[in-house]
Amino acid sequence: MRPLNIPVLVVIAVLAAVFGAQMMNTLAARGHSVPVTGWLTAGVLAILSAVLLAYGLPLRRYMQESEERSLHPSLAPRRHQIDLPTAFRTVLLARACAYTGALVGGIFTGQALFLLVSGTGDPWDAVLPTAAAAVAGLALGVLGVLVERWGKLPPEDGDGGVEGAEASG
Repeated sequence: MRPLNIPVLVVIAVLAAVFGAQMMNTLAARGHSVPVTGWLTAGVLAILSAVLLAYGLPLRRYMQESEERSLHPSLAPRRHQIDLPTAFRTVLLARACAYTGALVGGIFTGQALFLLVSGTGDPWDAVLPTAAAAVAGLALGVLGVLVERWGKLPPEDGDGGVEGAEASG
């Protein structure tokens, strides 16, 4: 599996921000009330970040121990255990959180910028919760990329792999 492409995530976030600002502008121009997010959205995104971090830290500890054991082999039992399906699911969750964070964070960033620039919303009741949701969404995206990188396997050296067996035979 290829690692996440950071420029693609940035493009998604920027396009989502443009969409969020344009959506707010269109609603305001047509005379509709402008939807603003509440504090609950930022809280839910922060909880999702905490869940991802709770699943990602054991993966990081296991990978660090594996790297340490490759440098200094030991017969001592492992301190950290994680099975392959759990590690794979954690990496998939991290990828999903990275895309979700980029999309949601971008939309709320565009909405917050629209509210701030146009002066439409009350700073305490509209701009601040929307900006908090934008920061929480972007933080979720960054954490998703970070946890996905934690699960990266070391590169194969080719001595015992399928490529090495075919090349020698």
